[in-house]
Amino acid sequence: MVPLLGLAVLAAACSGKYVRPVGSEKVEATPERLIRGGYLVNQVCACGACHTTRDSGKLVDSERTDAFLGGGNLFVAHGMSDGIWIPNITPDVDTGVGGWSDDELMRAIRDGVSKDGHFLLPFMPFGSYQHLSEEDVRSIVAYLRSVPAYKQLKPRIVNQLGLLPRVLFTKIGVQMHLPVHDVPAPDKSNVLQYGEYVATIAICTECHSLTKKGPRRRDDPQYLAGSEGPMEDPAFGKVWARNLTPDPETGLGKYHPLQIKQAIRDGKRLDGKRMAPPMTVVLPHYSGMAEEDMDALVAFLKAIPAAKHQVPDRELTAEAKAIYGD
Repeated sequence: MVPLLGLAVLAAACSGKYVRPVGSEKVEATPERLIRGGYLVNQVCACGACHTTRDSGKLVDSERTDAFLGGGNLFVAHGMSDGIWIPNITPDVDTGVGGWSDDELMRAIRDGVSKDGHFLLPFMPFGSYQHLSEEDVRSIVAYLRSVPAYKQLKPRIVNQLGLLPRVLFTKIGVQMHLPVHDVPAPDKSNVLQYGEYVATIAICTECHSLTKKGPRRRDDPQYLAGSEGPMEDPAFGKVWARNLTPDPETGLGKYHPLQIKQAIRDGKRLDGKRMAPPMTVVLPHYSGMAEEDMDALVAFLKAIPAAKHQVPDRELTAEAKAIYGD
C-alpha cells in the first residue's frame, strides 16, 4: 500500500510540469507552410509509416491510399506491449483530430501531451519531434488540417501495456520532457547542423540509438551505434538497428556517401541484402527526401564520432526471409 501511495504522490508531483496550458493560436495555412508541411509529413517525418491505415492493422503491410493518415493500426513492441493503437490524425471530428485546436496538435507533436492532458506513449517519437522548429511544427499542423478527413471505422482498442510500463509511462511520465518553445530553425548553410536536424526529426535515433531506457543522447559515445536490443514483431522476427557511425569495421566508415544515399533511396543494405522491417516501413517516405536534406544527413553521419559496436544480424521469420532474404 505504501509503495503504491508513494508512486501516486510522485506521479502527481511530476505530471504538472510536463503539461503546459494550450493557447488560442490559429495557424495560418500559407502556401509555403502547406508545401513544407506536406514534405515533412510525407517524407522526413514519415508520419504515414505509422498513421496511414492498413487493412490488417500491421505496419509491415501496404499503406491504403484511400485512408491516408486514418490510423487504426497496431504497434507491437514485445517486452513492453502486445498492441498500441495508432490514432487517426485526419480532420475527421469523430475519429480524428478535427476537434483539436492547433495548439493542442502542436503540444501533442512536440511535447507528447494529448488533448485531454494525458501523456502519450513514447512509441510516438515526440522525444525527437521536440526539436522541430517553430515554423516546421506550424507547417505540419497546417498540412494536417488540409488532408481529407477519414472516418476510421475500426473500433479503438485499449492499449496493451504491462503493469510496469503502464505506471512508468502513463502515471510517472518517464518518457516526458519539459514543454518546448521558441525552437529556432537550423542554419541550412551549416551542413552538419542541418544534417543533425534532419537526422533528429527523421527519428533516426529512435531505432539506431535505442537502449532499454530509451534513445541515447547526442553526447553518448554510442550515439547512433545501433540498437541495444532487437525490435521484435511476430510479423518479421527480430531486427537490430545497424551502426550508423563512421566506424570502418562495424559501421559506415568504409562506404562512400553516395553508397549510403543509394541504400536509403532503393532499400538495399550496403552488403547487398534487402532491408527488412521496421526500416522498410519508413523507406517509401525517406526515399523521397530532397537531395539537400539527404546530402546533409549523410554528411552528419560521416562526421559523428566513430563507435565500435557490432550488432547481431537479423533473425527473420521464414515468411520474412522469403521476402527479404537471410
